[in-house]
Formats: sequence, structure tokens, C-alpha cells
Amino acid sequence: MLQIAATLRAWAAEGRRVAVATLIAVDGSAPRTIGAALAVDDTGRVAGSVSGGCVEADLVAECEQVLAGGPARRRRYGTGDWLEPGLMCGGTVEVLISDVAALDDAAWHQVERAAAGLDATLSLDAEGRACADDPVVTLSVRRPRHLVVVGAVEFGAALCALGARAGFAVTVLDHRATFATKERFTDATAVVVGPPATWIAERGWVADDAICILGHDLGHDTPAILAALRGGAGYVGAMGSRATHERRVEALRDLGASTAEITRLRSPIGLDLGGSTPEHTAVAILAEILAVQHGTTARPLSATDGPLHR
Repeated sequence: MLQIAATLRAWAAEGRRVAVATLIAVDGSAPRTIGAALAVDDTGRVAGSVSGGCVEADLVAECEQVLAGGPARRRRYGTGDWLEPGLMCGGTVEVLISDVAALDDAAWHQVERAAAGLDATLSLDAEGRACADDPVVTLSVRRPRHLVVVGAVEFGAALCALGARAGFAVTVLDHRATFATKERFTDATAVVVGPPATWIAERGWVADDAICILGHDLGHDTPAILAALRGGAGYVGAMGSRATHERRVEALRDLGASTAEITRLRSPIGLDLGGSTPEHTAVAILAEILAVQHGTTARPLSATDGPLHR
């Protein structure tokens, strides 16, 4: 429910009635994790999902029954057959279908927090009401991960768009006002004109944050890289050739960067996917960011074993 909080807030502001199907339990392999949700409003609009499409049609019908006055209910889906909806991946999931109107003001405050990009936690009982004791599920979301794109270039525009679609709050930084505009970076949460190193150094970063230096100006890029390496972001990458990387390493050493700090720099940035266009490069960069954040190998799934989702 909290994962689609922005949609719930928007529909509530329109005065719509909304039913939500929330994934509350997973046994075995399943496409989505606990907390995934699908919402249906009283005009028939649908948002979100709880699987890869296997049971969504059935859940829309369940939500419509709740909107028609039916009680909250729980549905369990297994492998199914040609008569019953089910999961192709072999696991079992349980879903709670309830009316958003069951939430009290305190619970709705958590929805508002999630919609605003803040940490939020909500515990629900079997009727879809907020509860403190013996909930059927406790939902939590954290503030969006931050992706900082240094360099208002075409590669930055492609990474900004892709990162925003992947759930990152994207900030674009550049010292050139001509290029750093909201019109060029429509998907950015913020576009900042000024010295990137100063902006980065003034803020705190966590392991889920990523800072990507995509410019080609050693004078501005090198201080920004050093500020990022020292700021706590889990991923710091820089675009450029191997020769450019060597020049950057020397420039970083001249600024006092340690060997340990330089080792953390992902450069040349991105995974080896073979593409060279801005869009293909953005995919390679984001893939590396996700692999670092999730602690995975970035190997093809066909070459690994064990669960697909950890």
C-alpha cells in the first residue's frame, strides 16, 4: 500500500473511493515482495501490481467487490490451473483486499509520508485497519534512494530519466546554467546550478545513494568525485576512457585522496553491455548501481543458482 502512496493520495484528493490489494505473505518463489500493492478506484482506474500479471485480473474483480460494499477479504494464490488464477513461478502468495476508507487519520498520515518520499510504517489487521497488536502485515518504506548526476550532458539526461523510473530521487548538478535546466531534465527531482563539489560535500549520503560524474571537466569533476567518495554514498562512478581515468586518479591524488578512497571509484563507469548511445550507457550505469547496492555479482541469472529474489 505504501509503495503506491502517491497514487492513493492523488485519487483521495479527487474524492474517489479506492480499494487496495496488498501482498501480505509470500511462500516460495514469487515476482513481488511483501508490501506490493494494486489499487482500483470507483471509476475503474488501476495502479500497481502484486505479481507479474498472473493474478491481477482476479484482484481487480476482488477490489471491485469491496468497492461495491463487500467486506475486506484475504485471497491466497498458488500455482493455479486453467480454471483458477495462480502464479507461474510456483510460489504461493496471500493478498489482503480492503477499502482505503478503513484507514484512520494516523494511518493516513503514514500514507502521506510515503507519498512525500519520507520513511513510513503502517500495520494492518485483517480488515485493512491500522492496528498496534497482532497485525497481519507491517508495511514499511524508506525515503527514495538518491541518484546524483554531475554533468548536464545527454548521457546525464538519459540516466536521469531511467533512474527516476527506477524509483530514485534524481538531482542534476552542473556549474553551467545554460545546460542545467528543468526543461532538459524533466524527470529530475531537482536541477542545481553551482559547484558540484560544494553541493555534494554539504549533504549527508548513505549506502543506498549513488553519485555519477558524467562531465568532462577535470577542474570541476575531480573535486566532486573526492567529495562523493568522502561523503558516504554507496556508489560513486565516473564516466570516461581508461586514459581519462588515469588522469583523474592523478588529479585525485594531487587533492589528497587516499588509495582506499580511489579504489572505491567505479571508473570507467557502468557494466560492459556493449552499448554506446546515451540510453544504452544509462542502462549499463544503472545496472552497475543496482548490482552494487544489492551486493550481487551482475552475472546472467542463467549462470547462477538459488532464489531469483533475495
